[in-house]
Amino acid sequence: MFKFRLQSVLDHRKRQEQEKQREVALVNAEQFLARGVLATLEEGRAENAAALTALLGTAHDPKVLRLYDDFLQGRDADIRWKTRELEQIGERLRAKQLELQEYLRRRKALEIYRARMKEAYEKEEKRREVKFTDEVAQMMWFREQVQ
Repeated sequence: MFKFRLQSVLDHRKRQEQEKQREVALVNAEQFLARGVLATLEEGRAENAAALTALLGTAHDPKVLRLYDDFLQGRDADIRWKTRELEQIGERLRAKQLELQEYLRRRKALEIYRARMKEAYEKEEKRREVKFTDEVAQMMWFREQVQ
């Protein structure tokens, strides 16, 4: 019966890999939400810019126009901030993915080692079985010769 001596290490590495997968999923979800917020900000900015353009044709009060202009500048600042945040999330996601790849590589290396050890064990068992069978056949032949 084959028993891999490093099975506990392999199990530990699998748990580590699963934890890294969870971390990647969390950062991915965060990125998805940030993209949604950014899209909402950009849509809102486009709508307000259209409203300002329509207002330019009808109203000539500089206070109202200044208010819309300040609002649009604030929205542009929010969009720039959210874009930078999204870039930072993307960098964190790439870092987490690289960590996950490293954990995958480490687990795969142990699984390959386990497969090779199992193959060697089975080969040795087969060799012992053939040897045992040959010895039994040889003993039977000697018994027949003696009788």
